[in-house]
Amino acid sequence: MKKPMKLPLFKLRAISLLLVVGLVASACGNDDDSSTPSTPIQAESAGESSAAEDDGFPLTFTNCGQEFTLASPPKRVMLMEAAAPSLLFAAGAMDRVIARIEDFPEEYYTAEQMAVLDAIPALQAEATSTGGVEVSIEVIIDYEPDMVIGYDTATITHDALADVGIQLYVMPPFCDNPPTPSFESILDEVRFYGKLFGTTETANASADALEAAVATAADDPIAAGKTSAALYVTSDGSAIYAYSSLGMVHPLMEALGMTNVFAELSERVPEVSIEEVIGRNPEILVLLYDDTGLTPEEINNLVTDRPGASSITAVAEGAVYPLLFNYAEPPTPLVVEGLSVLSAQIAK
Repeated sequence: MKKPMKLPLFKLRAISLLLVVGLVASACGNDDDSSTPSTPIQAESAGESSAAEDDGFPLTFTNCGQEFTLASPPKRVMLMEAAAPSLLFAAGAMDRVIARIEDFPEEYYTAEQMAVLDAIPALQAEATSTGGVEVSIEVIIDYEPDMVIGYDTATITHDALADVGIQLYVMPPFCDNPPTPSFESILDEVRFYGKLFGTTETANASADALEAAVATAADDPIAAGKTSAALYVTSDGSAIYAYSSLGMVHPLMEALGMTNVFAELSERVPEVSIEEVIGRNPEILVLLYDDTGLTPEEINNLVTDRPGASSITAVAEGAVYPLLFNYAEPPTPLVVEGLSVLSAQIAK
């Protein structure tokens, strides 16, 4: 079962998430037809990966509390989590990907990135009751990967894949005891991918650019002194979930100067009532969503049309901002882009 990183999503729908990043170089930005602002993240299209720096191997690393050793960089990678591409783009290793399981929504891409991702063969998978996907090991074996990146399931585990000579790398947010999300954890993961794929120069440059982007946002926070709440509202409007300090959206809001009114909750993203939101009266509401079939206005209405919602300061002052889910969760390079996306909304 996929870990409770995105609990509301897991309960209510099959996942269809993508993380992707903008090209970066000294004079590069997003393509003209990109739907997102440019972000200082190093990326490479398929076939342009730099030569592997194999001197870091054998490489020993810990994943979900277990220690593993690789003799050489992975050359054939399968992705079973749509959050992974942003990390591989940043590390300059997208050309290693030979198959994928989940879809990659185009809202996060430039046309060039979409072309790279669309060219990756997609496996047939079944949605699980918790919103993840399940694929048979036999199907995975057919593609002959040497590494699978994503999460573990009832059948896809470290041990099960190791038995057929395949390394599973569970992204840290999906481990049983995930690390506390932070921008530092994103930088660390990008640098680790550089070591993993033997592309440290590219990955370190990307991490440095990401760090600079975060610092720029934090040096002049657009919402300094404002109270806020980050909510996930189901697309049918049946439930609201609030993010505590255990979600990546918390450090995102902090970087922009906000104080999370739900920070002290012990669960990462518990269900809350509209009355609880009214009682905490945030000055800014960030509404995370991934149902791209709804317009931003329709996402807003899922909260603002509820009885009593007009008394919330954020609603009364028009400070309600829909934000595509992967701009805030889980901790990956796309969250850095989320800083500029949310800042632009607030600045309007």
